[in-house]
Amino acid sequence: MLFAILGVISNLFVYIILSKMIISLIDGSQDFHYYINKIFLILSCLIIKEVFMFLSTMISHKTAYQIIRDIRKSLMEKLFNMPLGDILNESTGKLKDIIVNQVDNTETTLAHMIPEMTANLVGPIILFVYMLILDYRLSLISLIPLVIGGFFMAGPMKRMKVKFPQAVKIGQDMNNSVVEYINGIEVIKTFNQGEKSYRKYRDNVYKKANYYYNWMGENTRDYAISMSIAPVGILTIIPFGLYFCMNGSLDGGVFLTLIILSFGTIQNIMRVMTFEDDIGRMSTIFEEIKNILYARELSHKNANLDIKNHNIEMKNVDFSYEKDKQVLSNINLNIEEGSVNALVGESGSGKSTIAKLISGFWDVDSGSISIGNVNIKDMSLEKLSTIISYVAQDNFLFDMSIKDNIRIGNENASDEEIIEVCKKAACHDFIMNLSDGYDTRVGEAGKHLSGGERQRISIARAMIKNAPIVILDEATSYIDPENEALIQDAISELVKGKL
Repeated sequence: MLFAILGVISNLFVYIILSKMIISLIDGSQDFHYYINKIFLILSCLIIKEVFMFLSTMISHKTAYQIIRDIRKSLMEKLFNMPLGDILNESTGKLKDIIVNQVDNTETTLAHMIPEMTANLVGPIILFVYMLILDYRLSLISLIPLVIGGFFMAGPMKRMKVKFPQAVKIGQDMNNSVVEYINGIEVIKTFNQGEKSYRKYRDNVYKKANYYYNWMGENTRDYAISMSIAPVGILTIIPFGLYFCMNGSLDGGVFLTLIILSFGTIQNIMRVMTFEDDIGRMSTIFEEIKNILYARELSHKNANLDIKNHNIEMKNVDFSYEKDKQVLSNINLNIEEGSVNALVGESGSGKSTIAKLISGFWDVDSGSISIGNVNIKDMSLEKLSTIISYVAQDNFLFDMSIKDNIRIGNENASDEEIIEVCKKAACHDFIMNLSDGYDTRVGEAGKHLSGGERQRISIARAMIKNAPIVILDEATSYIDPENEALIQDAISELVKGKL
C-alpha cells in the first residue's frame, strides 16, 4: 500500500513540474538547460512511479494469496467443526461457489482495489491541499463536478447492496443445476430426462444473464452521467479563473498551475470511482464467508481426556434434525465395552441417527452421551475420532489410490500392513486384478469401483485404524450374497481383540 501511494505521488509530481515549465515558457525566465533538466526530472518521476507500482503489485498479490489461503483454511476448519446436518443442509453448488469461486474473486480485489484505491485517494488529497494553498476558491470550485458525479453514483452503489446478493444466489442455483445434472446423469439417461434436466440448467443460465442485463440497464444512465460530469472539473475552473485573473485577484501562472493540477486530481478520482462495483461485490462475498465462519459449531471442548474404559451410555437423549420434528425422544442406552450390539428397527426409526450421535457428527438437543463416563462434549473431536471407527452406509472414497484411501485410517501404516488388512477385508483379490493394483486411482467418490468394493475398502480402512469402538452403519447393505460370508469374516477380524 505504501509503495502504491508513493507511486501515485511520484506521478503527481509530473503535473507540478509541467505547470512550472509552462509558467517559465510564458514569462521566458528560464534557459534551455532548465527545460532539459525538468524533462529528465519528469522521466525520473515516471520511472520511479513504475518501480513503486511494480513493487506494490508484487507485494499486494503475495499478500492477497496469503489472505485467501488463510480464508480457505479457516473455512475448511469450520466445516470440520460444524454439525454434519448443517453442512448437508447447504447445497454443494453453494459451498463450492463460496470456497472456490468467491474466495478466488477476493484475490484480484484485494490485490488491486485496496492498495490502488488508497493510493488514488491519498494522492489527490495531497494534491488538493497544495491547490488550496495556491488558491482556495478555484480549488473548491473544481470539486463541484465531483460532488455531482458522486451523487449520481450513489444510485448504482445503493442498488449494488440489493442486487449483488441476489446475483450470487442466482449463480449458486446455476452451479447447483450443473452439479445435479452431472451427479444424476445415470438416472437422466435411464429415464430419458436429458432435455428436461438440460432445460433446468439452460433456464438458470438465461436467468443469470437476464438478471445482469437488466441490472446493468438500470445503472447505465447514472454511470453515464457520473462519468461524464466528474471529469469536467477543468471546464468549471476555467471561466472562474479567467474572471479572477481579469480582476487582478489571481496570478496567471497560478491559474495555469491549477488547471494542470486539476487533471491529476480528476484522473485519480476517476480511478477510485471505477472500484464501486468491487466494493459492493466484496461486501457480499465477505458476508457469505462470515455466515460460514460464524455458524454454530459442535460443542466439543479441546480437552484430551484419559478414558478409563469404552462403555457407551446415552442418557435421556432427545434429538431432531429440524425444529418441531423430533427423531429421538428420551433415549437411554448402555453398551458395555467388549460387547457386540445391534440396533434393529424399520427404516427411518433412528438407527443411523444414534450411530452418528455417538460418533459426534451432531450434538444432542438434550440429555448426554458418554464414553467411559466422560461426556463426549468434553472431548475434542480429534480425541473422539481416535477411539471410534465409523463405517458408513454410503461409503466415500477420495480420488486417489486405493492404498492412500486405506492409509487415511492410519497415516503410518506400511504397505505390508495395508495388504494384510485388505486380505482380511476380502478385497485383496479384486484389488490385484485392477490395472495398477493398490496404486489404482478410484475416481471421484470411488466411482470406478462397485458399491460392494467401496464398502470392503472402507472396512479395511476401519481395520487399519484399529480404534477400540467400531460402529457399522448398515455396512453390508451393498454386499452380494456371494461375498456376504467373506464380509462377515472381515467384520469378525475388525472387532477381534475388542470383545
